[in-house]
Amino acid sequence: MTLVYLTVAWCGGILLGHLLWSSGAIGCATPVWPFGVGAGVLCLLILLLRRWPAQRNTVLFLLMLFLGAWRYHAHPLAACATPADLAYYAGDESGDDRQVVRATVEGVVVGYPDVRDVRTHYRVRAATVTIAGKPHPVRGDVLVQAPRFPAFAYGDRLRVTGQLQIPPTFDDFDYRAYLAQRGIHSLMQRATIELVARDQGARFWAILYGVRARGAALLNRVLPEPAAALANGMLLGIESGIPPAVDAAFKVTGTTHVIVISGSNIALLSGVLLALLGRLLGRRRATLPTIAGITLYVLLVGADAAALRAGLMGALYVIAVAMGRQSTAFVSLFTSALVMTLINPLTLWDVGFQLSFMATLGLILFTPAIQARFERFLAARLATDQVRKAMSLLNDALIVTLAAQITTLPVVVYYFGRLSLISLFTNFLILPAQPPIMMGGMATLVGGLIWAPVGRVLAIIPWLFLTYTTWVVKLTALAPLASVETGGWGRALAMLYYVILFGALGLRHLIGTGRVPAPARGVTRRAAAYGVIMMAALWLGTSALAARPDGRLHLVYLPGEGGEAILLTTPGGRTAWLWDGGGNGGAALAAAARPWLIGRRGVDLAVGPGAADLWPDAQAVDLAQLAPGAVIRLDEGVVLTRLAAGADWALALDYGGFRTVLPSTVKPDAQAALLASTDAANLHLVLLKAPGPNTGAWPTADFLAATGPQTILWPQDTTYPPDVTALLTGRGARRIPADAVVEVITDGARLWLRLRSAMERR
Repeated sequence: MTLVYLTVAWCGGILLGHLLWSSGAIGCATPVWPFGVGAGVLCLLILLLRRWPAQRNTVLFLLMLFLGAWRYHAHPLAACATPADLAYYAGDESGDDRQVVRATVEGVVVGYPDVRDVRTHYRVRAATVTIAGKPHPVRGDVLVQAPRFPAFAYGDRLRVTGQLQIPPTFDDFDYRAYLAQRGIHSLMQRATIELVARDQGARFWAILYGVRARGAALLNRVLPEPAAALANGMLLGIESGIPPAVDAAFKVTGTTHVIVISGSNIALLSGVLLALLGRLLGRRRATLPTIAGITLYVLLVGADAAALRAGLMGALYVIAVAMGRQSTAFVSLFTSALVMTLINPLTLWDVGFQLSFMATLGLILFTPAIQARFERFLAARLATDQVRKAMSLLNDALIVTLAAQITTLPVVVYYFGRLSLISLFTNFLILPAQPPIMMGGMATLVGGLIWAPVGRVLAIIPWLFLTYTTWVVKLTALAPLASVETGGWGRALAMLYYVILFGALGLRHLIGTGRVPAPARGVTRRAAAYGVIMMAALWLGTSALAARPDGRLHLVYLPGEGGEAILLTTPGGRTAWLWDGGGNGGAALAAAARPWLIGRRGVDLAVGPGAADLWPDAQAVDLAQLAPGAVIRLDEGVVLTRLAAGADWALALDYGGFRTVLPSTVKPDAQAALLASTDAANLHLVLLKAPGPNTGAWPTADFLAATGPQTILWPQDTTYPPDVTALLTGRGARRIPADAVVEVITDGARLWLRLRSAMERR
């Protein structure tokens, strides 16, 4: 247990270093020598106190705390960029004093390309950056977001041109910190790419990524969608192809853990390799090849924090088996955390690592106690052989889920702001199907890569169970209150929940060691139990309150590639969807709206081309039959009015003193038609959302003068005419990330703005 305490001290030191950095107590200018001197003094004290174990361990604890802070100082979230770093030249477009940097970066693709719907993300290791015609030799990685075609691969040397910027932050997601955890401090969106040379990467990674690409292509060939996308996520760590509607259903039901690489995959691989190689080589000789196999698989699937932790624990398990000793899972878990944060201290901020660590901790701490209670309950009602069969089912489908959720629930609520009330039931139904998916999927990959017809035959097994899993998840996601928003109170209660939970565990430890007097044992246990029950009741109550309509109008602008959709939620809870007809298709934008419609079958009203097909359960509005001046009353006081915009269409949205024009992508000729119509005299706007990039639209100077918007939202990466750009700058337009999901909230008198990330998170 000493290693556990030291790991806690080490991680506490990393957090302390972050707090000191955030407060300005330490920073880029802080020299290294004070840390070295302090560590030396503490090491000397440990030597002097070697005859007094209690005092020595206290100083050892302080040393680990100190070393953790030192490690963070060497690798902080905010990079200490110098002229030799690419991040030094990146502009910041997030504020009013924005810095737009047009740059050309030349470098090599060093990661597996992340292919999305219409774009691909490349991690490029820069060698030079050219700004205003002047080249600078640099080091560092940049995330390049470019059109999906033409496609590039690992090892390609590229010349990338675009706006080089610091990654943005959103109200619901710190994208800058997310990329910093992965060693990326620069971003280039909508870049143009020129291929310079191929095969410039390491041969090992080229072969490994080639196998991954072949495996993904095989699964896409032998499995239909969405089974193919889910199999890619479960087996190869490629999650970007999962349809948004399916992904949203998994999030609603709290089952996203089954579609990512987790400990289950590694445990299965470890067991299979150890069994096969053990027969061929013997138990001890099979150790290194088995660890090598685990390492290759972790690298193959992307080596994210959760996969690394599972891989380390799998390797420790293999070593323990080889030594003939039962290594405690507790020590293995904390050892893996120590190694990972030693390599990269920013792993502590990785949500995947936090969820993986807490889930494993929950299994270790609570599975035996929950299992014992179920066994006692069933033993009083069933025969011995029936109890054994029932426990086998419950262990796989319910007990493991319950134990993991005890410790992961606060993490989910804190980061995602939602509480799934259907999670336990859905997990109970789908978890027994996961081993056949993983075993059948791995067999399909191996067999199909050897001979394609074998893969087609074997694919029947994972397809059946993937189809069942998807059906159950989609069905249970439609249950009323399947998932509820927790709000700010929910996040605060999540932290309080941990205080009560780990306080109760501390009390149990004190009771077990006899440090709490015997008469107080029953009292402390009951107090801890009542505290947890009251906490859960309060949590559910605040979640139910947060799920109710808040009496405000919500506008959610969903960006597409060259188009836009708007999702409206009225004060009474009714929903409407509007699409401008542009971009990468209404189906893609309708799918992007699904996460905002959790617990609903769809929207109540749909406006735009093909609305009836996209939302079959909604009341579709045919704009061809809606004359200028026609009114749609969405809710009490919420009105849409058709405007005279020539060949295009535009709607005025009114609620109390709030007014805006939808969609935001009204073209200049349509704006001119509006100004020439009778509507011009009543076009004073509270909010104007300017069009995004590649829409072929911009707010004209005449339109801005006539509407006089109080608030203007101006997306980045837009190329408006110079006079419009100067006018928007002079009016103090607020810059927003081009890919941000913008949520505008109003009570008819006041206005609130939230910038949410369109990036996928699990």
